[in-house]
Amino acid sequence: MPANARALCASNLLILALLCLVPVAPAFSSTTDGPVRLLAVDQGKAEAATLLQKGAATEAYELYMRLVRLAPEDDEIQLGIARAATRATRWNQAIMAYETLLEKYPREAVLYGELANVYMLLGDRVAAERSLAVMRALDGTPRETTDKTLDALEHRYSSFLVRGKIRAGIQYDSNANLGPDSNDLSLGMWQVRLDGAKARKSMGAYAGAEVDTGYRFYRDSPWWLIGDANVFWRGHANSDLSDSHSRYSQSGRVAVGFRHLTSSALAEARLKAEVFDYEFYQRVSALGPEGTYLWAATPSLHLIARGNIEKRDYSRNHRRDGWYGSAGFYGRAFFGEEKHELLVGGRWLGADTDWKNYDYKGWESSARLLFKLPRKVEISPFVGYTHEAYKGPATILEAKKRRDNRVRAGVNLSWRIDEAWSLEAGYQYTNNRSNSALYKYDQHFANIGLVWGF
Repeated sequence: MPANARALCASNLLILALLCLVPVAPAFSSTTDGPVRLLAVDQGKAEAATLLQKGAATEAYELYMRLVRLAPEDDEIQLGIARAATRATRWNQAIMAYETLLEKYPREAVLYGELANVYMLLGDRVAAERSLAVMRALDGTPRETTDKTLDALEHRYSSFLVRGKIRAGIQYDSNANLGPDSNDLSLGMWQVRLDGAKARKSMGAYAGAEVDTGYRFYRDSPWWLIGDANVFWRGHANSDLSDSHSRYSQSGRVAVGFRHLTSSALAEARLKAEVFDYEFYQRVSALGPEGTYLWAATPSLHLIARGNIEKRDYSRNHRRDGWYGSAGFYGRAFFGEEKHELLVGGRWLGADTDWKNYDYKGWESSARLLFKLPRKVEISPFVGYTHEAYKGPATILEAKKRRDNRVRAGVNLSWRIDEAWSLEAGYQYTNNRSNSALYKYDQHFANIGLVWGF
């Protein structure tokens, strides 16, 4: 065993031994016991703080409660008990710990603020207002600020939550119909002309709305009934797109499911129904389950698994009808004082359709950064690569099985104007390289718009 591992093991054993002795030997009469006890307390506090930071609130609370027997006058331990009890949903114990500290430090405004948070967790807004009134008298915080804080806490701890966004803006699309560079195409051994296939650029506009809801079964339950819904519309100014029934489109989604949420993990499953429509002429509908599991390995690292399977129906090409699905794994890291984010990972893709030529298997890798800049500005560059291998050729004129390799890269920007309004903008470049000329295309897409959140 390495030396540092042996040392860690020995220190943990020392803490355990001393804590186990507490019930039978609450006081240390020997002068040589003092330094040993202090060392055990210091190591125990460090271990409890680490547990709390990792999200193991119950374990941290239990360790702090053992430590307080060794050092009942240690204020750091009392504060640890208060904060660990809060996160472990032991709110009455948290209140007692905060009140013990406030008897010794009646002018610590921060403690009154944290105590108000616990009262809100208990649903006692009147007591929370009393605590914040003392805090205002001590540090001069405006009444308007504390009222907004209480409103936010009341919303956060409510058993029924609703959040949503409404957005609208303008856009530019260099290839609104995802067409090739020319109407003249080489398909296998044949040279053909497909009028209207060539890429068409257009200015346009978009609008959308989305809402997420959650209902918790009881106040400290980890189980939530969840749902979401959204609608989106996009229109293009180029009238030539009407020839291919793609001048405007609309989409919608509704989903309902369950979520289990703890301090270190989130698991949810939903049943979704989606529809995408071009000019009410050609439609794709989908129905199926989807799931997500997130584990906070550390406060700075989240591991995420996602998957879905859906039955699709194509109104104009029933040979594409069938089962589509994906399964992926991602890692999200937080870094810097502002908690910037890096999300990286990949997923498997597949389809089993009514006509084997549309069946495919593939994979996708992606990475996204989120930088939180001053003045409430967020900028998020991203890149992704997708490979799709089909079981048959793209057209009856070709012999080779279709293969697509697609690269996407771009950046999104958000500027929060105030608590409700924000400005969004984005740019994305897509390059689809296919062994079928019909599916080779480049696309530049940009947008700017306003978002109202509630």
